[in-house]
Amino acid sequence: MDIDQLRTFLAVLDHGSFSRAAEALQIGQSTVSFHVKALETAVGARVLDRYGGKVRPTATGSVLRRYALRLVSLRDETLARLREEESGEAGRLTIAASTIPGEYLLPTVLAQFLAQHPRVEVSVDISDSRVALARLVAHECDLALVGSRARDKRLVFTPFAEDEVILVARTDGAAARSRLSTRELQSVRLIVREEGSGTREAIAPLLSRHASDRVDRATPVQAGSTEAVRRCALQGIGMALLSRRAVAEDLAAGRLRVVQTPGLPVRRSFYAARLRTATPSAAMQSLLQILIPKTR
Repeated sequence: MDIDQLRTFLAVLDHGSFSRAAEALQIGQSTVSFHVKALETAVGARVLDRYGGKVRPTATGSVLRRYALRLVSLRDETLARLREEESGEAGRLTIAASTIPGEYLLPTVLAQFLAQHPRVEVSVDISDSRVALARLVAHECDLALVGSRARDKRLVFTPFAEDEVILVARTDGAAARSRLSTRELQSVRLIVREEGSGTREAIAPLLSRHASDRVDRATPVQAGSTEAVRRCALQGIGMALLSRRAVAEDLAAGRLRVVQTPGLPVRRSFYAARLRTATPSAAMQSLLQILIPKTR
């Protein structure tokens, strides 16, 4: 049996005759008869009785009617849901993001996206660039927003925003110097992100020089999140290497100041990464059009 046969069977019962069912379905009466006959063959029993000018279900037909209603309804619901998914009206979008894109750039984009697609369910996981890309490769998310690129031919990277990593210190106290030479930087305790973060990768050459220039350099502090690095700087533990976006409010309020030193700031890009072989959903395409306007 197929959906057309079940739909025809239900139409005959709803309208009480083959001719009226044919008219309602906009098909020929012979097609209605063919569908009913094929259905009875598939079931192995009569499903309709005709007498007194009316059509009624047999005992088997009554049972079939209950299931036919559910099957046809489920088919219609499935097609409607698929159309919503294809149009981007509904669906699910899973995003893995590193700290700066996920916490400072994505919220504005999501606000606009969800205003246009309120029925799309969005899930965002914040980690570092390495973890976000690993999740993408493992098919655990649809899109990754990261601060560094990976040499992986399975992935497509599209830049969507610019940033720079700067050296900041608490405004008051001895750490309030606004400029440091390369030699002076060796005596400063640096607060940095963990390996695997885009911020850490961007400043890797600077850290390498800092580690090799002098044996008696100050021991750096490594923290697992941008917020932790920022708070350490605000406590005066040392000078922090952070995204300008992460400390914009602190700089404006005078809690932190930028410290100039050779090799900084380090400019970098943020990237939207996706799997090369995966067909993006309509919801993901809509998000990318907001994130990267040139994709319109």
